[in-house]
Order: sequence, then structure tokens, then C-alpha cells
Amino acid sequence: MSPSYLYKVTTVGSSAVGKTSIILRYTTGKFREYYTPTLGADFSVKNMQLGDDKVRLQIWDLGSQDFLGAVRAGYYQGTRGVVYMFDVTRPETLEDLWDWKQEVDLHTKGVESLVVANKTDLDSERQITEKDGRALAGKFRAGYIETSVKLNEGVDDAFMTIAKAIRQP
Repeated sequence: MSPSYLYKVTTVGSSAVGKTSIILRYTTGKFREYYTPTLGADFSVKNMQLGDDKVRLQIWDLGSQDFLGAVRAGYYQGTRGVVYMFDVTRPETLEDLWDWKQEVDLHTKGVESLVVANKTDLDSERQITEKDGRALAGKFRAGYIETSVKLNEGVDDAFMTIAKAIRQP
């Protein structure tokens, strides 16, 4: 049976926060140890069960380099949910989410949002507390979840959370 719903989810954030890695982990179960920047955009698809409904998530990974701003604009069309991702070991990646929010707000309307704190396995290097991450999510009127893509912690929960938020009437 084919999915009842198709939800486009767009993942944004600074370079090397784990956007490609979380999508790869969620859609294939694999983790990639090395960093390769996304140039332009890429997407993956994953079917999921959401209550009685079959849902297909189309998860877009947008390149974060400044020179791609004009290119990214077109990829927001049809977005129903946005995952704002930051690295708990790099405070500037949390601050950068304000710029990402401005860009998202410019190109979307009425989308659901989720702030994802990644790399929680690097506890000794952590510089952003859960409280600080939740505070930003509150200002964005977004959900909040912490993940370790490397350890596969919180990854499925993140996509289930954004899918449920999109599904709400």
C-alpha cells in the first residue's frame, strides 16, 4: 500500500552540525565518520507509520555555504516542516539559527519547526546546555530534541516529532 501523505521536511543549520548525517542515519541506519559539505541540496525519502496512516517523508538537506543562499530559496517550496540543527560543542551554530530562521521565514509560511541539538555524545566538549537550546526553541515556537547521530540517539524521535507536528490539524 502506498503512503497516504507526503510531508516535505527541510533541514537547515551551519556547516558540520550533522544535517547530512542525521538524514543518512534516519533513512539508511548508517553513520558516516567523515565530513563532506553538501553543495546545493540533496534529499532522501523514508516511509513511516504515523498512527493508522502511512507517511512518506521527503527530507531535504540544504547546503549551508553563504554563496548558496540564492540557490536555496527555490528548495523551500512545499516545505511543511523545518529542522533547525546545531552542534552542542559550537555556540556559534546555535546563534546562526537566527539567520536560518530569517531565511526560512522569508520563503515559507505556516511550517512546523523543530530545533535539534546534535553531538550530545561529546559531553566533555559540550558548551550549550539543554536549557539554552530549549530557550531558543521557545523563541522559535518550535519543538526541541537532543540527538547523538553517532550513537543513533534521538534520531528517530526527531523525525517522528516533526511528522506528528505537521499532522496536527
